[in-house]
Amino acid sequence: MAKRPAEEIVDGNEAYLKRQKITSTRSAPPAGPPIEIRSGKQLQQVLAFDQDSGRSKQAIQSFKIFLDGFVDIEGENGGRIAILKDFLESQRPSDDNDKDNVFLNDLMQAWSFACQSNDESLQSAVPAVLALLLKTVSTILDLSEYGLRLGRTVLQTRQMELVAKGLEARKGKDFVISPVLRLLKEIAIFDGGVLAKQVFLARDHTFKNLSRNLSLRYLGDGVEDPRKPSVRTNSMRFLLSLIKFTPVECKRDFFNQRDILSAITRDIRDDPPFTVRDVLETLKNSVLLDEELPREAKTKILNASFLGRITTLYWYNQAEEASTAPKKSIEDVAHEFLLLACTTPNLGVLISSSGLYPRGINPDDTNAISMEDSCIDLGLDSVEWMDKFTEKVSVRNTILSEFTQSLRPWSHTKQSDLLTAILKSAPELIADFYFGKKDFSFDPKLTATWIGYAAFIFSTLQLPFPKYFGHQERYARLPPPPSIVLESILPQPLTQKVLTRCLNLPNNNLITFFAIRILCVAFSKLQDALKMYHEAANGSSASLWAHSAQSLTAEFCKRCPLIKDVILAFRRLKDTDLMQKEAATKLLVLYYEVVPRIALDAKFGVSDALADNLKAIEATTLAPEDRVLRAIELEHLFQFANFSPGMRWFTKGDELSVSPFMAMLKLSAEAPSDLPLLKLRSVLSSVVEENQILQTQTTISALDTFVLGLKTVSGSAYSSAVYGFVDDCIARCAGKSIKYIFALEEVRVASVEEAPVSLLSLAIVEQWPFLVKSVSEEELEEVARFAARHFAGSVKIKEDESAIEVLVQKIAAETPKDSTARRTIEQSMKMVDDVVTAEAKIQLAELKNDAEMRGPTETEKAIILAKLSDNSVNPAEDHKSLTKWTTKEVDEVIDGGHAAALAMLLSSDHLGVRKEAATNISKFAAKLKESSLEEKDQIWLLLCEVVETAKKTIDQEPLATAISAFASHAIAVLNDPLHVLYPKINKFLSQGPTWDLDKIPLMHKILDQQPSLDDAHSAEISWLLSCMLVGLRTTEDMGLYRKRLVFEKLLSVYNSTYLGAGLRDKILRIFFRATAIEGGSTTLVTRFSAMTWLEAQTALGGGMPLKALMEKILESCDKKRVKKWSKGAGKVKGENLKRELHR
Repeated sequence: MAKRPAEEIVDGNEAYLKRQKITSTRSAPPAGPPIEIRSGKQLQQVLAFDQDSGRSKQAIQSFKIFLDGFVDIEGENGGRIAILKDFLESQRPSDDNDKDNVFLNDLMQAWSFACQSNDESLQSAVPAVLALLLKTVSTILDLSEYGLRLGRTVLQTRQMELVAKGLEARKGKDFVISPVLRLLKEIAIFDGGVLAKQVFLARDHTFKNLSRNLSLRYLGDGVEDPRKPSVRTNSMRFLLSLIKFTPVECKRDFFNQRDILSAITRDIRDDPPFTVRDVLETLKNSVLLDEELPREAKTKILNASFLGRITTLYWYNQAEEASTAPKKSIEDVAHEFLLLACTTPNLGVLISSSGLYPRGINPDDTNAISMEDSCIDLGLDSVEWMDKFTEKVSVRNTILSEFTQSLRPWSHTKQSDLLTAILKSAPELIADFYFGKKDFSFDPKLTATWIGYAAFIFSTLQLPFPKYFGHQERYARLPPPPSIVLESILPQPLTQKVLTRCLNLPNNNLITFFAIRILCVAFSKLQDALKMYHEAANGSSASLWAHSAQSLTAEFCKRCPLIKDVILAFRRLKDTDLMQKEAATKLLVLYYEVVPRIALDAKFGVSDALADNLKAIEATTLAPEDRVLRAIELEHLFQFANFSPGMRWFTKGDELSVSPFMAMLKLSAEAPSDLPLLKLRSVLSSVVEENQILQTQTTISALDTFVLGLKTVSGSAYSSAVYGFVDDCIARCAGKSIKYIFALEEVRVASVEEAPVSLLSLAIVEQWPFLVKSVSEEELEEVARFAARHFAGSVKIKEDESAIEVLVQKIAAETPKDSTARRTIEQSMKMVDDVVTAEAKIQLAELKNDAEMRGPTETEKAIILAKLSDNSVNPAEDHKSLTKWTTKEVDEVIDGGHAAALAMLLSSDHLGVRKEAATNISKFAAKLKESSLEEKDQIWLLLCEVVETAKKTIDQEPLATAISAFASHAIAVLNDPLHVLYPKINKFLSQGPTWDLDKIPLMHKILDQQPSLDDAHSAEISWLLSCMLVGLRTTEDMGLYRKRLVFEKLLSVYNSTYLGAGLRDKILRIFFRATAIEGGSTTLVTRFSAMTWLEAQTALGGGMPLKALMEKILESCDKKRVKKWSKGAGKVKGENLKRELHR
């Protein structure tokens, strides 16, 4: 009906003829001041229900002041506790067994009356005082019983309707909504969360309008006061308390509430600091670190959208109170949370991947490329999936894949650190990330975005390759796709065109420097990749690995700039640009080392650059840090010069005091200990060996010993005379080495030993007479000291001592008599013990072979045994559960595991315990049948059947542990209809009133038949393996497992390609448990050929756990019986078994 227009109203009084709303908008005030409480009876009288709302408010206000006194007067609450206990005792219902009886009936009536009369202030006061009462009682151990009664009363249907009405109040009624939320939170956390499950199960009422209430934020000025929280804050506290204390089966259902979970982190950046900290701390401890919570439940909340919202806290800017400000900022707390969630395996987000191999690829499957002898070898083209991943790659970490695409590492350093850590933990995401960033241009622009992106790319390129490219514990038979490997070396944004522009950009050395550094890391990483390819190319697929390495190098060359552009960039640099020049020379060296085929496209005059740098480093005005950069640049230039066949190492240039080779020696000798210049030593070794200057046959390096001798000269006033003389001798030795070889033969005529001698020593002897005639006495003394140390060092490193002694005598004869120099020379052979020499060379190849052949070390073995061995107490001998369950409610007996513990006692070794357990199970089943538990019928049927089964045998022997373990584990399944095994166990129970004693329930149904749900196969096997582990305790259990071929089944399951994560460890735990049983190891060897299987798996790269299991079986088996058994066989399989039996 349309509303009448105003002009139609003739009489103004007609406007008031509409029936008026009779509810009062203003509540009545309290009837008077608060009453001081002095006794429990008085408190009972004060809180008696009264329809006068004013008196009700006065009573509640008096009760509130009484409860506040517990906080205000600490340590003097004895009288108050007695009053409160007297009052609460008087409120106890007459019939404790009737669950519908109401505790604190007067307050509940007042609450109901307030809701019916729309008295909002009273409707707010009652739940507020109830919450305060629960909070007070929770701190007093003697009153905890009353707190449980109050919580159960509030969770009754009538009170739940009042709770729902409070939660449904209009948006502006914060004072009505918040007390209800506080009450629910106090119930959920009371006594360690004993009622949290019931609060969650009543979610039709307790979650009423919760999604809306989570959006009711604090709208005042400044930061929200934690003592006056908003509706959203109270809602968050309630939800977080449920996440903390609800059991796992409820959490799984809880996390299906998408609208509520989404509201928790929606606009979390606008929440006050204390709320943000609570959210992150709760999710960390109760979700991430909850090992019992399965991954599929965690991913309901830990999705890409959730992680993206947490990253907004990087820009959190709300101030915290100075008095309570913690050490870590919100930004740091959020960063630590994200790092933990995204980089730690088995916490829900990060799952194990196959490294650089895409999801769904089996790199050990060579069937697709098996060819007849007559077929043409197509190389990588014979693998159909090898070239499919050029635009997109399938990954296992789909959550992280979506999340990483939303990150902006160039905008915040912590986002860059987070993304780098994620890519390090899940290398499969590197290619996926860059494939998704094709639209992001890397064109050189000196902006904060470009610099941030360049720094991020540099950090990702520094990430190492996963071991064996991510394939278990050995290289796969097939290499990873080159396109994916290339993204880890030189990703798609770094095209040849873009990098060339970066190098040729005029007047912008910063961009050029970034590009050069990125290219240096890329070349080094390609070098590492090619080494790994070379290591992998030693099996049947060697040609494929070699072809893949060639393909990778070819694709890399298409993306990297030409060497001529790098040379031009180097030439444009000024002499003062030391860091840029050092990086550019390093890059030039890498071109020649890694991709020599494109390095020869242009020529680089290294002689001029060497000369300029040698002059510069000899300058006395050079700062220490600049001298270090010059030294490193010289090292790179010497490396580059070593690639040039026309390099004149022993010729002095213009204005240079020594030759390039002597300059290398001098630079190596003068280098500080923290700048070893190892690559320069490599160049020196190459030149020395090529020109036969120093011998290389002794274990201790003659070159390193010679450099140590030069170190004693540096800093001396006459060091130039030593350098000049040595330089001249080296040049002559390199120019006419054949001459000194003949001279050495003459010296060795009288020598019996055939130890080596350095030709440089003969050159020193030949040039000594000319030195004596051309230098001063002081210079001759300095050179004599160096020569004496050189000869002494040569003897000490095991050169031909008799030949050296002849050379020393010749030099002494050419030195003036009675001179200090002659006396120094003559003392050469006496200085052998005092002279310092280099350390012996390490035979790396031998060490590597030894490491590969050895078994697990004691430390590794201890770690593996601690992880896989189970030393827990036999649950069949834990008799406490016989009495514990009697004082618990039915749901507590089920959820607390008391019923499961009773089932395990049927396998006790003691007859009395077994009979008592059967009796208690029957009693509990009767009590369960009369309860209101939703799943009571299925659990009752299970308990009855296990008792009937046990009656067959418990008078003579214990029930098989496998059967009691099945019953124990099945109780939790039947209590959770969402469990993957719920259908199969119910079907099993419907087959008959008793079970077969010589069979393991559901073993074949789970292992050989399809799962109840498509993706539940791994979950079903995991449950069965847990039962099997608990069910293997005695020799009788071992006999049952042998009879039912359990170990044979487990060996088959272990080899499954699609076995879920962690299941192989569970299988190994069962085998380790078998070795701890008398005769178990012997059974594994003689009945199941376990040793043969273990050796085959170890040869295929099974890893240290299998080797530890082999050693455990060998240690614990009956060697005499096994030896007798092995002789009966035609051939003993298992080399380790052979060796052990023949000791």
